[in-house]
Amino acid sequence: MKYTRSEAIEIALKDFPKARRIAVENATMGQEDSLAFRMNLAADCACYNWNAHTMLAIGYVMRNSSARGEVLCN
Repeated sequence: MKYTRSEAIEIALKDFPKARRIAVENATMGQEDSLAFRMNLAADCACYNWNAHTMLAIGYVMRNSSARGEVLCN
């Protein structure tokens, strides 16, 4: 089932309680699935030292709203 972006964010934040809300909201704003988006997300992850819950929440929102793809941080 696909959710609206705001519904998916709320579910993700409940499932991943240590996620940073602002990071999840901002990272999923455009909800595109492109190489440039993924590279920027990986750079943001490293620059802002996002925790695993934040990246998992972003991935959840991307998969369960109108966006596609898995979001990973190495």
